Amino acid sequence: MSRMRGNDEGRMVRLTLSNAVDQTQKILVEVPAGTSVAQAARDAGIAPQGSFDVFTPGGEAVTQASVDQHRDAVLYVGPQKVAGGAEEFILEPEPGVEVADGPPVGPKTVVFVSAYDSTVRHEVVPQEGQSVRDAATMAGLAPRDGSGWEVFDAQGVVVGDRVATELTGEVLYVGPAAMIAGGVLSPCRLWSSPGLAADDLSHMKIDYPSVASIRNLRLPNGNFGVVQLTMIGRQSHKNSQTISYQILIDFRGFPAELPHAYVRSPDDSQIMHCNIYHSDRYPFAPRISLCNVCIGDYSAAFSGLPKDRLQRLFCYLNQLQYALSNPNTGDTARSV
Repeated sequence: MSRMRGNDEGRMVRLTLSNAVDQTQKILVEVPAGTSVAQAARDAGIAPQGSFDVFTPGGEAVTQASVDQHRDAVLYVGPQKVAGGAEEFILEPEPGVEVADGPPVGPKTVVFVSAYDSTVRHEVVPQEGQSVRDAATMAGLAPRDGSGWEVFDAQGVVVGDRVATELTGEVLYVGPAAMIAGGVLSPCRLWSSPGLAADDLSHMKIDYPSVASIRNLRLPNGNFGVVQLTMIGRQSHKNSQTISYQILIDFRGFPAELPHAYVRSPDDSQIMHCNIYHSDRYPFAPRISLCNVCIGDYSAAFSGLPKDRLQRLFCYLNQLQYALSNPNTGDTARSV
């Protein structure tokens, strides 16, 4: 459904407004340039009674902004409480997409990771009454030389004497007892805790204030698994004009593994960048079409970086930004 207003000035801005509570309620509007986003929502009849806000897909409130800043964008209209602010955003399926049943419920596991090499990890289904330490031994991560060792959680707290079944779904770390002081692991040893930690996200917000975590994709250790942000990049190698890309980044394997970036908007049909693949469905968001971003052969370089969370984070973001800003026709992901 669309609603058009008279083109009195000959300068119209088109955008899509969606109900934040019921995203099947979506309307395409054309309004005069200079109109506020709030007024566009009222004129379209999609604004709720009383106070409301309008948000970008990343959760940024743009209620009082001009529609000129959001040409061809999709914005969400709803009560402030429902929209949730800019700190976290729930990744929703596109309207009309059938929701698949969840995976069958099976035995829950504890994941044990080597504190020295995060690529060494084993999943164990703990036995009833078994301690975490005994489960780690069963996982094969206990030192074979008889040296002292302990098991700790992502915050560095020793958990070896706890009942393992109480920690199913958690990622735990096995390392020498000498690494532990006062029951808490030194923070510098936690470099490999998977996902973006709160401190990582805070540093990221300095350069990318639009970044928002995906609430329903947090990891068991409390870290953020996937975030969404806006990056500016070239439209194509044939057009030097810059556009905004709404990006989802999968950090679930970070910092040990290279993150992966996906374009959520513009739509696949509108993307002209030769290093962005056509849309597909991915395990972390199986009901949403996303376009994978090719950043070149960067995996080996990333693996060779020092074991420093922030250095790896910003080296990856720099590589992603470079790929978006410099289309590489020698390594294309789509024909343009």
